[in-house]
Parts: sequence; C-alpha cells; structure tokens
Amino acid sequence: MAVKSFEVSDPLGSTLKGFALAHPSITLVPEEKILFRKTDKTKIALISGGGSGHEPTHGGFVGNGMLSAAVCGDIFASPSTKQILNAITLVSENASGVLLIVKNYTGDVLHFGLAAERARALGINCKVAVIGDDTAVGRAKGGMVGRRALAGTVLVHKIVGSFTETYSERYGLEGASKVAQIINDNLVTIGASLDHCKVPGRKFETEINDNQMELGMGIHNEPGVKVLEPIPSTEDLISKHMLPCLLDSSDRDRYFVDFDKDDEVVLLINNLGGVSNLILSSIVSITTDFLKSNYGITPVQSIAGTLMTAFNGNGFSITLLNATKATASLQKEFPEIKSVFDLLNSKTDAPFWPAQSKDVKPAINEELLKTEVKVKDCGSYNFNDFSRWMQGGAKAVIKAEPHITSLDTLVGDGDCGYTLVAGVNGITKNLDDISKVSLSEATAQLSDIIESTMGGTSGGLYSILISGFSHALIQICADENVPVSKEVLARAFEMALETLYKYTNARPGSSTMVDALEPFVKEFSSSKDFKKAVAAADAGAKSTGSIEAKFGRASYVGESAGIEDPGAVGLVAFLQGIESVL
Repeated sequence: MAVKSFEVSDPLGSTLKGFALAHPSITLVPEEKILFRKTDKTKIALISGGGSGHEPTHGGFVGNGMLSAAVCGDIFASPSTKQILNAITLVSENASGVLLIVKNYTGDVLHFGLAAERARALGINCKVAVIGDDTAVGRAKGGMVGRRALAGTVLVHKIVGSFTETYSERYGLEGASKVAQIINDNLVTIGASLDHCKVPGRKFETEINDNQMELGMGIHNEPGVKVLEPIPSTEDLISKHMLPCLLDSSDRDRYFVDFDKDDEVVLLINNLGGVSNLILSSIVSITTDFLKSNYGITPVQSIAGTLMTAFNGNGFSITLLNATKATASLQKEFPEIKSVFDLLNSKTDAPFWPAQSKDVKPAINEELLKTEVKVKDCGSYNFNDFSRWMQGGAKAVIKAEPHITSLDTLVGDGDCGYTLVAGVNGITKNLDDISKVSLSEATAQLSDIIESTMGGTSGGLYSILISGFSHALIQICADENVPVSKEVLARAFEMALETLYKYTNARPGSSTMVDALEPFVKEFSSSKDFKKAVAAADAGAKSTGSIEAKFGRASYVGESAGIEDPGAVGLVAFLQGIESVL
C-alpha cells in the first residue's frame, strides 16, 4: 500500500535547525546534534537523548525546570558516545553535576553509560538514570533487558527537572538520581497502534493488514507483542486490552506497580504521532471512565498531547503514575517535598510543556568540543593490504544490505542493514586519513569513525570492540616497529572480545552478532587460519536462526526463532568480503 508523506532532503539536519530558529533560548550545535540551554553552576544539569523520530522528545523538553540538553541520534538510532560526552562537557561547564536520563534501549544504555564513564574519568560529576515504564513486555521475556522506555519518561524529565531547580544545592546529583528512580518505580505505560509509521526517506513497510492492529507497540517501528484481529472499538481496546496490561494484579508477569483504590493517580495520554487532537481528547475521557468504573481509580490530574512519537504512528499510549506512592517515597528521602504534584506542576519554559523562554541563549565554547584520537603507536602493518581488506569487506556488506534489512524488518526496526552500510562507507571514505605508522593508531581512529558514522547499538559494539583491539596491540607490541603477526592478531582479537564483554551480557546463544564474533575469534586463536575462522563465524550466524533473541530490539518482539540475526549476518558478510581479497 502506497503511503503519501512529505519528504525533505535532510530531515534531521533541517528539523534541528528549524527547532533552534523557533526557540531562541536554545542553542544548536549542528555538528554534534546537541540542543542545550543556559545552565547554572549551583544546579544539577539534566541531559537526555536518543534516536530521532520521537519529537518533541527530547529537544522539546529542554528548558528551565526540565532538561538542560538533548543529544539527538540518527533516525531510531542512539547518539554516539562522542556526541553525549560533548553534551556533558558543554553543560558541566556551568553545573554542579550532570544526570543522564536514559531510555532503556540497548544502544542508548550502552552509549550514555560509556559517556558517563568517560566523563567521570575527566573529573565531571556524572550519573546515569535508566528509565523503563512499558508493561507490554513482561518479566519473563524482558527479564534480562528490563522494561522499554515510553512516554512516562517525559514525566521523569519534568519532575526531576523541577527537583533540581529547588534542591540541587542541598541534595546534589545523588538526590536527583533518587528522584528519577522513585518516579520510574511508580510508572506504567502501554501503547497500541493501527499500523507502523512512515520513516522519512524510506519505503513504507508493514506486516499489518487492514483488519489488524498491534498491542504493545513501541516507538521504533518494532512489532507489538500481540496482533488484534479484528480491530476492536477504541472503548474495547482501552478496557479489555490496554488497561489490564497496566492494572491486572493477577498478571504477575506484567503487574509492575501497585494501585490501591484511594491512591492519587496521574493519567497521561500520549499521541504516537498520527492521532487527531479530537480523538486524543476522547481517549482521555474514555480512559478516565473505565479507570473509575473498572478499577475505582479517579485520576487527580490528566495530561494529553503529543509528547513522545514514532513519526506519524497512528496510535497512542496510556501512562499511569501512582502519585500517592511516589509522594510517600519522596518524603522519606526529602522531607521538604509535600507532594509530587508540586514538582509536576512547577514552572518550566520547555517549549513543549509548553511555554517559551526569552532568556538569551548561551554561546558555544568551541574549545570544549575539540577532540583528537591519539594513542601510542604499536604494531607495524601494511596499509595497502589493510585498505584492500577494508574495501573488500565494505563491498560485501553493501551487497548484502537488502538481505540484512529484510531480516531486521522481521525481528527489529529494519535499520541494521542501513547502519552497517553507513559504517563501512565511513571506513572506506576515511581510509586515506588513518595512520599508516601503526595498526594501534589506525584501529583507534577506525573505532572513532565507526562510532560517529554508524550510531545505534551496532556502532557502539563495534567501536568498543575495535578500541579494545587497539588497546590490546599497545599491550602486546612494544612499539611501532613490532610487526603484527598472526599470533599477535590472535591475542589482540581475544583481548578485544574480552573488552566487549565488559559492556554487554550477550554471549553465544543470545542471537546477536556475538554468535558469529566469538566463534571467529576462537577459531583464529586456535588455528591462525582466517578462512577457517570465517567459516566458524558463518556457522555461528546460521545457528541464530534456531535461537530466540535475548538482546536488542528483537528481544522485545514476538517469535524471532527461525530468523537469522541480521547483525551476525552482517558481520559474516564483512569477513567474507575480506576473505575474497586475501
């Protein structure tokens, strides 16, 4: 089915520029895709961010009393560690500490976590608060990765932002982090949509027919947890499918927050992008009626609007905040707080909450953004051979992209192929600029290039892996005059894998790229035979077709067994490309 949509040549760049033009108190750093406001040295700064396509999240909530900065990744892809660290550096210049409010998606957690580690190493007071409020994915399936983050995240932005305005000097970064955790612990959200969204610049793809809709829809075009057929009335959708996912105490797999009859509750109805304002307001009314009649809950405050979207997603989400329990927990830690409502309703000039500020926007300190990759030169290598291998691997990945994308459309958000192609194009485009003196320096530079060009979970994983390889060469080789032999390569591969494993729990059997990577490393370490190692990686990738995904967005969706992991398939394509030019 053809879907009409407005297309622009540079959707992300132009939307960020337009946003900054429309909101003069917010400064855009175009190269880093950072939106930030003027901050205060006596207060904790809040930074959030993630993939683009969820507007007005996150930039729309930058303002006094909410976020200090937002870091924008590519469409449905996490921003890089470098982007996030630059945002931390910018706002920490005028802040007493920095709290990163991170949506619980693998790429976001990985990149924001690594940025926080690097910030602390630079002496910046920084912590991470990971938010997850979705109830669609129960404990059994989401146990290893936790709940996804949906529209309830915006309530965390608002309440923690208000707290930092008033209580930063007394309770500091630790206090702000505790508030974020308390609010998250009292949030539940469920989404539903009539169809997937249309991503700018991409063909519209859907598995949903005209008589179906999805329950448990996320915000990255990933499938919901249940297809409803025929499409129920909006009243039945809310009363029979959505509210039970939030409030059915007998469903211990999905019952995350207790709601007693007399508890004060905040209701948030969020538009995923394609629902009219008329219908959205109707949904507020319908939901309120069923909360009263079926659960004895009367929301004390209702909020409705377009807060966290999936482009033009034709759906909505329902969020409930147990204000009574949140207030009780807050008062135990912070006796001055009378009610969570005081924080929720305090003044903010964040443009989509919705007032605007007339404050003068801050200037950009360019010196804070200058970074240069430089490590100790260790391990001599033949640049011409290396260049040929990288180009061979890139050519194979580009050829395999349609197949990789088709796999990821079935089990993920359909961007794995595009992400890998962006990464290999980044490598080949920058080959002439990398060090020809040592392999340690060359691979350190490649790690930075991959992180900058790929984004998302894959970019973070590959960047950490290659950075680990570079550090391993520094430990193994005394200087740039020591040749990189097969034995050195084998040990460096092993140490690189060990580095990667510090940042992910994925292991063979998880249906990820690790199912191909570890067999490759182990075989090469044993035989020193690249061809045999590639064959082992290929066998590992093929094995993912019989494994249920446990990590990444594929772990959130329905049955993924029977479909090879696209990340593993992409890695094998790259290795086979290298093999073809050896």
